[in-house]
Amino acid sequence: MDVHPFRAAWQTRDLDAWSSTFAPDIVLHSPMIKMTFRGPEAATELYGVLFDALEEFRITDEFARQNEYACFWQAKAGGRTIEGSDLIRHDEHGKIADVRVFIRPLASIAVFAAAVGPPLAANRGPIQGLVLRVLTLPLKAIFAAVDFLAPRLIQRRP
Repeated sequence: MDVHPFRAAWQTRDLDAWSSTFAPDIVLHSPMIKMTFRGPEAATELYGVLFDALEEFRITDEFARQNEYACFWQAKAGGRTIEGSDLIRHDEHGKIADVRVFIRPLASIAVFAAAVGPPLAANRGPIQGLVLRVLTLPLKAIFAAVDFLAPRLIQRRP
């Protein structure tokens, strides 16, 4: 299999090369919020933040068929390893039209939100970045507590 543009983008962090693969009506589905990112400009801005925020990004497995590409990946953010997967669909011209991102476990979603959300909001202004930074702070503690306590509460005792 040829190197998919997604893998190449993360290997090189070449935002221009990656954004040249986007369809004019590209849609990105966030793992954190219901809102979608629409159009090449929004997608390019988002990946610019992702390239800065996620360290040691590596693809652990990938699959391709016809107009779809799926990969599983690991990255570091805030000193914590995040696991995720992306499902990418291409349009009839081979351009990337749809990206759906999934992240696990729950605590990693908070880490991802804290690493990506505030810098993206800061692109709109320093107040927006600060507000989102404050809003994501409790998520890390709450989701970490769930990650720690839930297994102890739901596992059967011998």
